[in-house]
Amino acid sequence: MSRRAMILLILAIIAVHGILLWLVVATGSNEQRIADTRKQIEENNALRSEMENEIRSIEQADPATAVQKPDAGAPTGKPETGTAQGAAVQPKPATEQTSSGSTSQASSATQPKTGGTAEKDPLAGLPTVKEKPAPSVPSATYVRKPRKTVVPKLDFAGAARDDISGLKGISLSTAGILVDMDNNKVLWAKNPSRPVPIASLTKIMTIMLSYEIAMDDSSPYTLQSLIPVTPEAINTEASKVYFKKGEMFTIDELLIAASVRSANDAAHLLAEHLGGGKADKFIEDMNRRAKEVGMTHTTYFNAHGLPGKSKALDNQSSVEDVARLCLVFRNYDYLMELAGKRTAPFREKGSPDYILLQNHNNLLPGAKTAAPGVNGIKTGFTNRAGFCVAASCQRSGRNLLAVVTGFPSAADRDNFVRVLLDWGYVKIGVAKPKTSSTSTKSTSTKSSSSTSKTTSTKKGR
Repeated sequence: MSRRAMILLILAIIAVHGILLWLVVATGSNEQRIADTRKQIEENNALRSEMENEIRSIEQADPATAVQKPDAGAPTGKPETGTAQGAAVQPKPATEQTSSGSTSQASSATQPKTGGTAEKDPLAGLPTVKEKPAPSVPSATYVRKPRKTVVPKLDFAGAARDDISGLKGISLSTAGILVDMDNNKVLWAKNPSRPVPIASLTKIMTIMLSYEIAMDDSSPYTLQSLIPVTPEAINTEASKVYFKKGEMFTIDELLIAASVRSANDAAHLLAEHLGGGKADKFIEDMNRRAKEVGMTHTTYFNAHGLPGKSKALDNQSSVEDVARLCLVFRNYDYLMELAGKRTAPFREKGSPDYILLQNHNNLLPGAKTAAPGVNGIKTGFTNRAGFCVAASCQRSGRNLLAVVTGFPSAADRDNFVRVLLDWGYVKIGVAKPKTSSTSTKSTSTKSSSSTSKTTSTKKGR
């Protein structure tokens, strides 16, 4: 072999070894890259799993506990007195409420601004998770604290008693009272301290106590707490909003139903849930709250006012006690707003179970038998209680409250209250409105009594 051939052979061998060495090195580098990539994928999967678990835990948490509630030590900015003035502030809801028996959570996230290079969002690429409010769980540990309340003192000095010349229909009532709410002077009274069945006037306490609990900083509830319906609530007698199995409603929606429609099922569900799962506990709080307000002739056996198995088991109060309760109730602007609603939607409009709630108080503006200035508060009826009403009214900046019970018909009750309010405003120096309510024709006792007999004793409103 020539010298030249030897050199070429050596160079060829060196070249082959170089190529083999490069291939070995390149292969090792790829294997390292693959190993590094696999490690990064495993780390990313672990991070993804950890974040998904955290998201699930957030979903399962009760959103109501994250809602900041205003101070409930005073009734939304107004002291609890019958003569105090002030504007109550309605808290901004923590969720966007719908009328369909459910509530959609309003949420938004913002990223803080930072200097330097932006870091990669660790949640990038993860599926979007919609936060849904979880149903509220009845709290067996929550104990309502006693509320310091200035008991409204009613001044009976100079009050007219029983029959008044020119006021027809007084004999049809079992009891009644007319109070000037600006100074707590009683203008007229009939059997003011006698305990009588009060039917759905009961709900004045149910609504107020539920609202106070929802606004209490120490309670686990807010107005937006979702409450699942229960078999007991579903089976409650009418008047009702006819709950369906599986439905959920906010406390706010239930307050509207109990106030506007006088829904017994809504009132019971509030009592059952806010009582820690048992309505009896809530009813005990109703009776305690009554004592705090100075209601000395009042006993509650249920939260809706339906009649008991006997007269002795009917919710009872005196018109004087109901007047005191109304003087405290009216300090809650939001509750007075609900009490003055003629109608309100319930459930999502267009759904088969949608209801446009109608108020039974035909003294409110817009009703055929409206009385000028009436803005609340509650009606009631059972056969034993008769037709009852607590009617608040404002004319020329002056506020009167009429509470009457025992009328044989709604027409008799409403006609009397219209005349009574006109009489009361004249007595305090406020002129009659141009269209006087005294011109409304009264319904005869005979016809109204026969109408009331056709109503079932199981109905209550």
